[in-house]
Amino acid sequence: MVEWEEWEWEEQVQAMAVLEELLLWRCKLRCLPPGLAFHARALKKLGIHEVQNLNSLDNFACVVELNMYGNPDLQRISNFPKLRKLDIVFCPKMEVLENVPELRSLTLEDYSIETLPGYLQQVSMRNLFVDCSFELLSSIAMGDTGPEWNKISHIQQVKANADDGYDETMWYVSYTRDPYSFETNVIPSSNPSEPNDEK
Repeated sequence: MVEWEEWEWEEQVQAMAVLEELLLWRCKLRCLPPGLAFHARALKKLGIHEVQNLNSLDNFACVVELNMYGNPDLQRISNFPKLRKLDIVFCPKMEVLENVPELRSLTLEDYSIETLPGYLQQVSMRNLFVDCSFELLSSIAMGDTGPEWNKISHIQQVKANADDGYDETMWYVSYTRDPYSFETNVIPSSNPSEPNDEK
């Protein structure tokens, strides 16, 4: 279904009432139909992988786990009142995350972004996991003196890693808000070819 571009399903058409999991993969859908969000009331897990042209995902009242992978045009996720776990992987245009009051855990993976997304500052969550470039990790490692601090300081636990091409966990930042703890093996003179274990 690589060329699938439109899914027509109006709210008045009832279907998929007991659907619990759905994975959409490798197609060109521009949007998900209103009927899916309205009638799939048992839907708990939703995965959107490598869907071209999709720029927003909205109004899924029952979804608790959402996995977004390789969606190049995705810009917004909003109105997921029960969402608790969210993975955003290789979605470089993602800018808006809103109305996710129950969110507990967010995984963000993208080695091309130069700064953490601004929406982190607006969202309350317990855990943030980041896989990013060494350059971005270096900014995170500056802690409360760095440019990324205001985006993550309110989060209870943050774990960030950088991939140097050999060992993804070689470079890390680990932060806990309460009780306060901040650890990293990144120092200002560090670069991926010269690991350093100092904290």
